[in-house]
Amino acid sequence: MKKALISVSDKTGVDKLARVLVDAGYEILSTSGTAAFLERSGIGVIEISNYTGFTETSDGRVKTLHTKLYTDILGKPAGIQIVAVNLYPFEQKMQEGLKLDEMIEFIDIGGVTLLRGAAKNFAHVTVVSSPDQYDELIEEIKTKGEPSTELRARFARAAFERTAIYDAAVSCYLSGASSMGIAATSDAVRLYATNPMQLKYGENPHQKGIYYRYPLADFKFKELLDHPLSYNNLMDLEAAIFAAQEFELPAAVITKHANPCGVAEQREGEAYVETLARAYNADSLSAWGGVIALNRPLTEQIVNFLSGKFVEVLAAAEVPEDLMPLFAKKRKLRLVQYSGKMPDVTIRSTLGGVLVQDRDESIEPPDQWKVLTKREPSEEEKAALLFAWKVVKHTRSNAVVITGKDTSLGIGGGLPNRVDSTRRALRLAAEQNHEGIRVCASDGLFPFADSIEVLKGSGVTAVIQPGGAMRDDEVVAAADAENLAMVFTGVRHFVHW
Repeated sequence: MKKALISVSDKTGVDKLARVLVDAGYEILSTSGTAAFLERSGIGVIEISNYTGFTETSDGRVKTLHTKLYTDILGKPAGIQIVAVNLYPFEQKMQEGLKLDEMIEFIDIGGVTLLRGAAKNFAHVTVVSSPDQYDELIEEIKTKGEPSTELRARFARAAFERTAIYDAAVSCYLSGASSMGIAATSDAVRLYATNPMQLKYGENPHQKGIYYRYPLADFKFKELLDHPLSYNNLMDLEAAIFAAQEFELPAAVITKHANPCGVAEQREGEAYVETLARAYNADSLSAWGGVIALNRPLTEQIVNFLSGKFVEVLAAAEVPEDLMPLFAKKRKLRLVQYSGKMPDVTIRSTLGGVLVQDRDESIEPPDQWKVLTKREPSEEEKAALLFAWKVVKHTRSNAVVITGKDTSLGIGGGLPNRVDSTRRALRLAAEQNHEGIRVCASDGLFPFADSIEVLKGSGVTAVIQPGGAMRDDEVVAAADAENLAMVFTGVRHFVHW
């Protein structure tokens, strides 16, 4: 008689599958919990302990680890032709905040071994790793008498995928990386991300795109208008939110193609909408169709300000429920509410592999700066330089920004050389009706004095940069010639992608 081994944690639909197997001439072998469930459903089974002659341990840890079972599963031909197993719900339990000793008991050993053994011998065995596969298996048994070769191969691949994901979840949890879903060692990296969101397409319409979430990440976001987010929306959102969270005071950041085009921090006594207006007007041409991130709750005044303006995504730390009716006619806007801290590790694919690094979360305060120019920056200039340093940190290299003390005036980034970035930043700043202080920040060192020469006559009075170039003396001398105060942070903040 043909045999099917059924041992499942999730009992959904398993009684229906077992009945079809019995009708098709299969003898059902099962572990105690599943056996009791099937027997209550009127289905006769043989408990595995009776089949192997080995009694399950009282703690339930050892049920199926027996030579007889694996001889039958791995045999050619196999003595057991179908293995239906789903695993202990370790991933679900990760979200319940259980203690380590409790979580250990949800690490499945026997189930994983059964799936892998059956999947290896897919030429002779059908391995079923999810209740979602039951209907397809039932259909084949009813129409063809037995599972096809194609189905066995496909189910085997799914089983190995399931055990790989399961192992990744356990590995991430035990390494303390469950909140970010990346467990990296000196030898390998495991990525655990689930809950896929199918995107309309990738960066371009001819590219496919899917977004997977780290299930236990502290950072959470939700689109509130049921408008799908695109690949590019997500990339711009990360850049905008990460920059907005750089500021302790209320701030507004507008990004376009993952580059900031307007940044402002709230002034004393200023309404939040005025802060956003300064960020928007810093480069209104680029802000059209941009992504806006606010690090404070959305206000009705901000919604009114954005009326008639094309915004791809508006993200806020909170969206009050009473504002939702204001978005009833917004057919293209994506409205996002977010919370928490982004994972402190980033991962990118490249050259057939992956790059893993710590997220750049540092910002160098004034007491760590070095001043090599003859003139020290004033307190007002220091405040503006710190603001500019935060802005340039989130701008694509080679990045140069011109700012006031709390508003971006001109941003140049993503260009092949720093001189062109300086020129672009100055051109945009020149278009601003700004009469206050102007400072300049560069994410990387100035290798030559040419960028300082470009700043002549621009109204910029102070510069912040990492320093460390071979020609630092020339750069400092050029700054002294223009009576510029220049500070070195000793740290660069490149953002290439």
